[in-house]
Amino acid sequence: MQSYKHPPVNEVVCGLKFQPPEKFTLPYFGLLWEKVRADYPTIQHAPPIARGLNDFLVDSATGTPLPRVWFVNGNDNQLIQFQVDRLYFNWRQRGDTYPRYPHVIKEWARVIDTTEQFFEENGFGKVRIMECELTYINHIKAGQGWQHAGDISGIVRDIVWKNSERFLPSPTDVHWGATFPLPDDKGTLNASIQTARLATDKQPVLILNLTARGIGRSTDRLGIREWFDTAHEWIVCGFADLTTEKAQKEIWEREDA
Repeated sequence: MQSYKHPPVNEVVCGLKFQPPEKFTLPYFGLLWEKVRADYPTIQHAPPIARGLNDFLVDSATGTPLPRVWFVNGNDNQLIQFQVDRLYFNWRQRGDTYPRYPHVIKEWARVIDTTEQFFEENGFGKVRIMECELTYINHIKAGQGWQHAGDISGIVRDIVWKNSERFLPSPTDVHWGATFPLPDDKGTLNASIQTARLATDKQPVLILNLTARGIGRSTDRLGIREWFDTAHEWIVCGFADLTTEKAQKEIWEREDA
């Protein structure tokens, strides 16, 4: 697979969706934090992710909606997200270098181990996995092979805007998406490309998002690891397939095996 000296990876997300355990109440969030607090000393609340339209999980004792919590490490570049039916691990760029997939998947395995142990210790049984997710979010700033929405063909192979002899002017924004099947009925790979502006300095950025979702034939630890390895392979190869060879070599410095 391809690798790059300077990949444009801004964030990586590993996730599991699972059957919510019965009788999960608010105090258990604090008990889970205690298990990871040494490495993730900051806790934050985030809006919960609904299972469907206005379908949020609630505390069985009080009827209070259950939150999604973030446990954040000291460098602010890794976090664990937990709600009663979902678990995520994020690596996010904070001025450091992307530590590569082996580091991410190792940390992700530790998060799963801790969560499974927590479920067993508190009588919730096994984590019954329904879906896996792996997302790579790439940020390509203006000036890195492109300047405006009309010339992103320098980065993306399949989006070309020709200005000659046409009524419409060059676009100010672009939003493109496609879905591809993963092998062996393991799910789908969703690719999206859009122009945006960074929240920090409002500079134009091209966001290339690759998300694999699905599940393998087995939900044991070996089967889950195999699914994530397949998803990673397809994301890396999909990135190479969608982007231009010139950008890969001149901007991200592709390392050919």
